[in-house]
Amino acid sequence: MIDEETFDAEVGDEPYYGMRKRTGAGLLFLLVVLLFIRVDNYKLTPVELIAGDHLFSIVRWEIKNFPQKWIHALWEAIPGNKPSREERLVIIDDYLQLARKVQKEVDRVDGVLIRRSATQGSAAAAKELVPTTEALEILTKERNALRAKAEEAVEAEISALLAEMGFESRFGLIWPPVDIKFEEPPTLLVLSTRDKISLISSILLDPDIKGVERDRIENEILEKHNLSSYVDDLAGLATYPNFVNDLYTTRTVMRTAVHEWMHAFFFFKPLGKNLRKNDTMFTMNETVADIIGRELGDIVFERIGGDLTISASRYAPAEDINPQFTKVMRETRRRVDELLSEGKIEEAEEHMREQQWFLRLRGYGLRKLNQAYFAFRGRYAESPASTSPLGAQLNEIRDLLPSIEAFIREIIEIGSNAELLALLDRLRAEAAAVESGSRI
Repeated sequence: MIDEETFDAEVGDEPYYGMRKRTGAGLLFLLVVLLFIRVDNYKLTPVELIAGDHLFSIVRWEIKNFPQKWIHALWEAIPGNKPSREERLVIIDDYLQLARKVQKEVDRVDGVLIRRSATQGSAAAAKELVPTTEALEILTKERNALRAKAEEAVEAEISALLAEMGFESRFGLIWPPVDIKFEEPPTLLVLSTRDKISLISSILLDPDIKGVERDRIENEILEKHNLSSYVDDLAGLATYPNFVNDLYTTRTVMRTAVHEWMHAFFFFKPLGKNLRKNDTMFTMNETVADIIGRELGDIVFERIGGDLTISASRYAPAEDINPQFTKVMRETRRRVDELLSEGKIEEAEEHMREQQWFLRLRGYGLRKLNQAYFAFRGRYAESPASTSPLGAQLNEIRDLLPSIEAFIREIIEIGSNAELLALLDRLRAEAAAVESGSRI
């Protein structure tokens, strides 16, 4: 770790030309990324037409948000405009508290509107709405005024840690630059065939789609196209800048910010280049980002004053937090795979419905359990929805390596499952040799 004085000298007082280099690097990375993004057009697929009112455009979002981010970065480069590190840490805390307060006010307004509708616009409900709306407007303005500063503050903390770990380029830059956007990410409509758990497509939809509308979309896709579908929420999204949901705890926000940046970092490495080669490589990318995101995110959280001992159990791996839920989900996944392999689609779907209610009655709020749910959630190897061995293998590799830096440098060079297994065998052999030598 670097001390506060070193931090201020290296990061807090970044010169104007350094900010210009970072801005240029960010613009270059965005242009490269956009080359790999399907350009929005007006020719929608039949499935997209069903969800047409809720389609989310990444390109339009990039055009809107990317210039705002770097205009703010240039503004902070002017002497006297950039907050000190102490000020940045206060900004992060203030912003995240405001974001949660805004959401509570939104929920209150929604609740008033529902009651108002139920009472057919009674005078009491109308009076209740006015002060609630005013409070929401005030809090929203305060939050929006801090948003760009809070984003920059988090980016600076993550960048400082990465630089300390030796991940700066030879030009003295973190590549790609850490760049986040505090905003509720879009939801994701995922599609799977019914006869096999297989993610065949995913479509970004607007954030915060109500449960009734999600059900309508999923049911219509099933009826018209005989596909299993599921509208899922996201904590973050690897766009550029990266979406990071600001409604989670500070510790989770830091983990998510690191996770999403890692996808950008993998982009030009064998691990990232082979992301869409097959399901195994996709799962490997996501699981590696999870492992690194947890570890580095926790380091950043602690460095900004967080206490890792508070509510520590809620941040443990899913298998440790809810072992019973994980056990039931993985048994369900295995049974569903067996039934589908035998061509028993209706039996598999009935089994998932039964298991969903079994879990709901025990307090686990599963909205739906179907092939699409498993196809998407199962791509995260540590998820209860996954039966992949990658979670255990990647965590063993991390344990066999001396540091998270060593883990990152080894794992980004992996481009196939065979290479991963070879790395695991090598590390096991090296560990065995060391153990054997220590006994002599």
